[in-house]
Amino acid sequence: MPEKNALISQAKAVLAKNWTGEFTKPTANLYPHQWNWDAGFIAIGYAHYDMDRAEAELRALFRGQWRNGMLPHIIFREERSAQYFPGASFWRTHLAVEAPADLRTSGITQPPVQGFALWHIYQTATDKDRALNLVKELYPKILRMHQYLYAFRDPEQEGLACIRHPWESGTDNSPTWDGPMARTDLSRVQLPAYERADNKIGQAEHRPTQRDYDYYVYLLDIYRRYNYNEVSIHAHCPFRIQDPLFNSMLQRSNECMAELAPLIGESPMVWQDWAIHTREAMNHKLWDAERGTYNAFDLVAGEVIRIETSSGFMPLFAGIPSEAQAQKMIYRLSGPAFSGTTENPAYLCPTLNLQDPRLDFRKYWRGPIWINMNWLLWHGLRRYGYDTLARRVKEEAMSLIRQHGFFEYFHPLKKAEGEIALGAADFSWSAALYIDWELGGD
Repeated sequence: MPEKNALISQAKAVLAKNWTGEFTKPTANLYPHQWNWDAGFIAIGYAHYDMDRAEAELRALFRGQWRNGMLPHIIFREERSAQYFPGASFWRTHLAVEAPADLRTSGITQPPVQGFALWHIYQTATDKDRALNLVKELYPKILRMHQYLYAFRDPEQEGLACIRHPWESGTDNSPTWDGPMARTDLSRVQLPAYERADNKIGQAEHRPTQRDYDYYVYLLDIYRRYNYNEVSIHAHCPFRIQDPLFNSMLQRSNECMAELAPLIGESPMVWQDWAIHTREAMNHKLWDAERGTYNAFDLVAGEVIRIETSSGFMPLFAGIPSEAQAQKMIYRLSGPAFSGTTENPAYLCPTLNLQDPRLDFRKYWRGPIWINMNWLLWHGLRRYGYDTLARRVKEEAMSLIRQHGFFEYFHPLKKAEGEIALGAADFSWSAALYIDWELGGD
């Protein structure tokens, strides 16, 4: 108990350190602004002990929402723009007619976690009247965000939103994006001049490659040239992918908003209809029965991307697979591809199949353990009754934190030597979700 209380205090100290007075930075230097899905996870942690900050976190985020409903992946604060690339001046979102006039943002989004974050805040709250007031306040904003995703990111009305930049996935440099990115010969492209900041603040070998960044900038330049016009971007963007993680977050938020809607006198029907459509589409188009996981689909190439990552298990969180499908997923998760071998066991859950030749134990989303992914998987496993495996996912993540601190990500092998704790120290969502694990109960 003393160790538990000490770690909870340390986690709260991390969030206090990263609190700016308006929002919480993911970490002090590497990410100096407010990030979309980080804010959702952070608010879930705050809800256990500081409802003022939980509410403030989401309010600050939604101040950056565009008129068309798009919720940007970064809300910039100008005084910190020089610390991060691409900063507000590079995005040029002031050219977009839909962007807010009084606040600079990025021009892309991130996994839509706000619906289920709001649901968790309501479930945690002791003052339900206060929590319902927050639901009433944010309900129309989250509704517009989902309307945007189904209108502009799913124009064929399949029930699956597409991402148009690797950063929108949340898993920036996942091997899933290697093939679609390789289609573009960047030697034939005139890129705008830029200078990275991430590989100077963090360890360069743990960050995305220079070629990755050139491609990221190439896409951003396309969006700028079209002034962020949705129809033009959809027609000309060379990167359009239906991602299982992104759509699982969308689906779970649909479910949660359907539960919250009647509490404030709103009909749940629109959320329920979206939920049915997305669940059916994911099972029809993204399910891989042979391997027991969900794949991404490349809309530009018209083909499935058969690369196994932790994103392929996130549909468990959203209740998408049937019981039979879930059983196949658990078999895959428990085998050597993700759990390692007797000789070389792994913590659950690595972000990439351990037998994949592209595996890099220390490079961002190409192998390491991420606390938010374990938190999502833990919920998903419990939802399907796999409580023993769920406890393992939770305890292994918490043991990494106990041993090494609240880092951004971790080496996935239990017998690894050298650096285990990777990325940024004092990482906010690692601290926030640890608090939720300790104070939220089972």
